[in-house]
Amino acid sequence: MKNLIFLLSLIILTQCNAPQTNSLESNISIKTWLSIESPTKSHLRGLDAAADGTIWASGIDGTVIRSIDTGARWDKFQIPNCDGIDFRDVEAFDKDFAVVMSSGNGLRIYYTEDHGLNWNLSYEDTNSSVFFDGIDFNGARGIAYGDPVDGKLAMLETSDSGKTWTSYNQSLMPETLEGEAGFAASGTGIVLGKSAIWIATGGANESRVFNTSALNGWTANSTPLLSAPSSGIFSMAFLDDTHGILVGGDYVDSTRALNNAAFTMDGGINWQEPSIFPNGYRSCVAFMEDGTAIATGRSGTDISYDEGQTWEVISDQGYYSCISIGNTLIGTGRSGKIGRVKF
Repeated sequence: MKNLIFLLSLIILTQCNAPQTNSLESNISIKTWLSIESPTKSHLRGLDAAADGTIWASGIDGTVIRSIDTGARWDKFQIPNCDGIDFRDVEAFDKDFAVVMSSGNGLRIYYTEDHGLNWNLSYEDTNSSVFFDGIDFNGARGIAYGDPVDGKLAMLETSDSGKTWTSYNQSLMPETLEGEAGFAASGTGIVLGKSAIWIATGGANESRVFNTSALNGWTANSTPLLSAPSSGIFSMAFLDDTHGILVGGDYVDSTRALNNAAFTMDGGINWQEPSIFPNGYRSCVAFMEDGTAIATGRSGTDISYDEGQTWEVISDQGYYSCISIGNTLIGTGRSGKIGRVKF
C-alpha cells in the first residue's frame, strides 16, 4: 500500500531491551529471543526459508542477506544500482537461487543463481504510481500482486521461477472497493497453495481475502479484521488448503488488541475471530511444522497452539517478519534487527 512507506517512517518504534523468558503450559518451551549479529542496518521486511534450510532476507537500498546455518551467521549482498529501492519480499529457492521484489515507485524483480554474487533484472515497471505488495511461489510457478489498477488488483505470473513474468488476466478478478489495497509489511499478504491462491487486503470499509481454487473462480470474502486506511490484513499463512490464519490491525495504533486476527477452517470462504486476540498490531504470521502459529509485530510476539483460535503473548520483542525452520523461529526487522528463538 502506497501510504505504508510514508506513514511508517513517521512512527517512532520502541522496543524493550530486556526480553522476558516465559514458561507456557505446553509441550513446547519458549525461550527468549536471541539477538543475532546483523551485517546491515537496512530495514528488513522480506524473509523466506528454502527447502534446504537456507534463509534469505531483503530490505531497503537493494540490500539482501543470506544465512546457511539456520540464522546464526549472515552474509550481505548488494544489488547494483538499487539505492532507494526497497525490496519488501524475497522468495528463497535454495542456497544459490532467490527472487526479490521491490515495493513503491514502480516495480523491479531480480533473481540470482549464484548465491547473491550477481543479480538479473527479470521485470521492471518505471511507472512511479505502481506499488506491489508481495510475491509467492509454489514450485516454479509464482504470483506477484500489487495495489489496484483500473479497479482490480495488479498481478503478474511466472512459470520459470521468476526469470520471466507476464501479466495475469485481470478480467478474472473481482472489483476492488474504494481504498482497498494490500500491505507490503512482510511480503506475506499472498499465499500460493497447491490448488488455491489467497490474497489479503485492507484500507477500505472491510478487509477481504481474494481466493481462487482449481474448482472455483475468484471470490472476495469478507473478514472480521479492522479495516481503514491504516488497518486491515497485513499477513496470512495456511497450514494446508483448508486451515489458515490472518493477522493485522492498525499500524498507527500498534497496541490495539482487538479485531486484529482471524482463522478459517474452510479454505478462506469464512473467517472467524479468535476468542483471545494477539496483543497488538501484527505484521507477520507463520506456521511451524507441528501446526503451532507465531505472530509478530512491533509491539511483541504471540503464539497459538490451536490454529489461531486463541493467542498467548510470549515476548514483548517484535519484528517485521518471521519464519520457522524446524524448531527454530527467525525474525527480521528495523535497522537490520535479527532475532532467533529455539523451541
